Amino acid sequence: MMKVGFDYQIFSLQAFGGISRYYVSLAEQLRSMGQSPKIFAPFHCNEYLSSASPGIVDGKRVASKNSKLMRLTLPLNHLVSNSRAKAWTPDVLHETYFSMFSTPRRSCPTVLTVYDMVHEKFPEEFSKWGNISVRKRAAVERADHVICISESTRNDLIMAFGVDESKVSVVYLGFDTFADVSVKSDSPIFTRRPYLLFVGNRAGYKNFHGFLRAFARSPALSADYDVACFGGGAFTAAEKEFIHSLGLSEDRVSYQGGSDKVLGDLYSQATAFVYPSMYEGFGLPPLEAMAKGCPVIVSRSSSMPEVVGEAGCYFDPHSIEEMSCAMEKVVFSSSLRQSMVIAGYNRLRKFSWASCAEKTMDVYTQVMR
Repeated sequence: MMKVGFDYQIFSLQAFGGISRYYVSLAEQLRSMGQSPKIFAPFHCNEYLSSASPGIVDGKRVASKNSKLMRLTLPLNHLVSNSRAKAWTPDVLHETYFSMFSTPRRSCPTVLTVYDMVHEKFPEEFSKWGNISVRKRAAVERADHVICISESTRNDLIMAFGVDESKVSVVYLGFDTFADVSVKSDSPIFTRRPYLLFVGNRAGYKNFHGFLRAFARSPALSADYDVACFGGGAFTAAEKEFIHSLGLSEDRVSYQGGSDKVLGDLYSQATAFVYPSMYEGFGLPPLEAMAKGCPVIVSRSSSMPEVVGEAGCYFDPHSIEEMSCAMEKVVFSSSLRQSMVIAGYNRLRKFSWASCAEKTMDVYTQVMR
């Protein structure tokens, strides 16, 4: 049995989100494989840790969301997490983010996962205050081995930081089917008309503005379809203004937050899911959509073709015209949508949390030699 420790970092920064979900899913799978995972998150704000199996989490939830107050706990978390982990004597320690504190030399090997190189590709979109790129480079240099979640991210990391290729492995993520949460019930689906779905953060490189422009330029799409947005926070005043400037009203482009159950229902009832991002390190939403039988219209950039394979309808994210044509092509052909759904189910066989955990165990075993 291998003792695998995970540090506090991401669980103090995310109440929900793909990175923290990844670590909890990984820890649960390791446990089911007979290993001994433990997440040292003394004071956290994370929802997924609240429902983790007994014995996995060493710590307690002190807030329901990330806030300035949570950030104040980081130095204390760092001290307590390191001291508890050291006393537990793990065989491997997996750092969950890029620490802002100098980390003591550990008595066991460390592994780091790099999710994307978005801070290096789009530096203008991020605050200089966080200094994430500098912290990431330090974490990569400190780690005994680095996991990347796609070949695309691995190549970007090696190019940007000059890392030795032998130090970096690719392990694909699994995905969530929301199977246990998607019983139809009272989740308000916000539109009676058919809709295209957009999920997650809408800033900058996520290309939400490009997506809306592509939608609005098609009289056929804007006549018959609405746009549903999930996650990423309610529309800002600037976004509302932009929506109106395209001749669209707020009852046609609507926002909804909520649970995984709401998201699962939105995927399963959407005509198609559109993922217009300029860059992703992996991109979980297309897999979540496929798992719900929702056709995926997606950017031909970074890791997206690697993840989505033959199951998507692609466009150049820089071309509003090409994106608009791709949406029309899928939306107005039920036979194409049907074949995309079948291709999506087939594609999903390539990804699972069980496979992710097995390949991650291979990395742990390698660094212990």
